[in-house]
Amino acid sequence: MSELYAVIMCGGKGERFWPKSRRTSPKQFIRLFGDRSLTRQTSDRMLKLCPVERQVFIAPAEYERVMREQVKTRKANLILEPVGRNTAPAIGVAAAYLAARDTDASMVVLPADHLITKHAKLLACVRLAAKLAQQGLLVTFGIPPSRPDTGYGYIKVGDRLTSKGIQAFRVLGFREKPDPRTARRYVKAGSYLWNSGMFVWRVDVIFSAFERYMPEFHSSLLRLRDAVGTKSEKRVLNKVYRDAPSISVDYAIMEKAGNIAAVRATFDWDDVGSWLALARHMKQDKVGNVVRGTCVGKDMRGCIVDADSGLLAVLGCRDLVIVRSGEAVLVAHKDRLDDIKALVKLVGESRHGGGYL
Repeated sequence: MSELYAVIMCGGKGERFWPKSRRTSPKQFIRLFGDRSLTRQTSDRMLKLCPVERQVFIAPAEYERVMREQVKTRKANLILEPVGRNTAPAIGVAAAYLAARDTDASMVVLPADHLITKHAKLLACVRLAAKLAQQGLLVTFGIPPSRPDTGYGYIKVGDRLTSKGIQAFRVLGFREKPDPRTARRYVKAGSYLWNSGMFVWRVDVIFSAFERYMPEFHSSLLRLRDAVGTKSEKRVLNKVYRDAPSISVDYAIMEKAGNIAAVRATFDWDDVGSWLALARHMKQDKVGNVVRGTCVGKDMRGCIVDADSGLLAVLGCRDLVIVRSGEAVLVAHKDRLDDIKALVKLVGESRHGGGYL
């Protein structure tokens, strides 16, 4: 089997974790669960399969300093994006760098902002995915749905590829985030998995997929592969990003390719999409409150409270998210967390002068 490299994608603004997550230090770089950032946790959980010298981090150039503080890695293992272009360009660029380094490489692609605690089960699934990838398959990880969630994309699976042990399937198609009724139908059917956004494939196979489905971008990747390690590397990288479309790897490749397999995850998984994740991973009191920091409450139920300093006093509140970070305080109903990006935009536009929508 070819050597496996971990490609850890560290992009994203983390706006849904405002005010703790800020533009200068978004959620993947802060300590939300435990004493290590999500990026560091992602790196550490892969060390048994991919030691640090076989870990590649791809992040916006503006985060170079924080990345070097987070992961003590060699310069050659850090790819800095001059501009964000979504996951397809990021994965293609990482593949070009690996192709220049090891023509027989395989890569496991991992977002840096997921929470997984059952590491041994994750590694077992990755090992199976790597074996399937050797057969020329593009492998993704499907999460067994625990609820009819409308916030995730779904994977429709068909014939089973493994006879025992961890299950793997042929993928019949990808489905966009559904409405509640469709989500309930997917869960009831039993043949749909949540799309985790994690992948394993051989570098040459994903290169072939880019050649077929994004031919112009593939030509740019070949130029980048040949420029790696030369004086023109940075110039070529900048041009690749300047010319690349902003598109996800799901839209660009996975929804079009026929050689797709899905490993049914046996590990726990959470994409930590909002403050509601604290309620899933922290101990709740007898009336459903989750509190981190110093809080005095009376007649509060179902609240999530996170305070990095000072005292929060809460009276007569239901189902609120209350967060204090530095000089900023968020008070939001749980049902309105999907609108937090609009609120953050309003905060930026107001320049702390106030404003309402």
